[in-house]
Amino acid sequence: MDLEADDGENPRLLKRFRGRHREILARGTRTIPSVSHDRWTEEQRDGAWIFRPSELPAGLLAAFSGRATAPQDEPFPTAHLARRFAAALGLHELPIARATQVHGSRACLVDDLPAPGEVRDAGECDALATGLAGVGLAVQTADCVPLLLAGCRAIAAVHAGWRGSSASVATEAVGALRKLGEDPSEVRAWIGPTIGACCYEVGPEVAGQFASDFSRSTPAGRYLLDLAAVNRAQLSTAGVPAEAISVHPACTKCGGDRFASYRRDGEAAGRMIALVARVR
Repeated sequence: MDLEADDGENPRLLKRFRGRHREILARGTRTIPSVSHDRWTEEQRDGAWIFRPSELPAGLLAAFSGRATAPQDEPFPTAHLARRFAAALGLHELPIARATQVHGSRACLVDDLPAPGEVRDAGECDALATGLAGVGLAVQTADCVPLLLAGCRAIAAVHAGWRGSSASVATEAVGALRKLGEDPSEVRAWIGPTIGACCYEVGPEVAGQFASDFSRSTPAGRYLLDLAAVNRAQLSTAGVPAEAISVHPACTKCGGDRFASYRRDGEAAGRMIALVARVR
């Protein structure tokens, strides 16, 4: 099986916040540039939820799936879900490269085009980048941050849990795009549905991995961590313009069953696919 649990234990739900994670974001991350949340569309096609930016450069696909599950006997669930999501997007034969995710910061370069309809494992990493057209890059999440990047020449897909975020996997992804000839100032970034600061409760050993602006303490001595803001800050520090970073507003844990949440549902969470490609 190639599905790994998205970070940590399943905590109690802090109902007093009632899902108002935007309010916490505004109060708790004052050093982070503000980002518009109104640049997204959603639709349901062939039973699949599709979340994507409303404005994309011509020839670019960047999309995030809703919650989906693979058959129990499927040996490669991520490949199965990525293939199914591509089909829902009308790209039945799109070659796809996926990562075997390990909650790290390694970025792999994809320089060999898979066969039509193939989903190829690019190896153990949490970021994929390519300068090839006609190939999709896919990562899977169930609370962790799914991040898609695109420049003039290359694209990248990133899975960022708290471990990967503390190791600056988003920065590594921008570095991979640099190797492919991209100028970070020309890169655009999209952060898909992820667990929000309303629900991502962690202990001090996790919160301490990040600057204090990214978390708020609770009366119980724990912390509410904003992973999306962490990754936005890393992208900005790496040279991606703040206005070129778009964040989907939903929280995967309290946003409803359209979203996959390991914190909410444990092993029954399913997964969501983030997919980026330059289609020819």
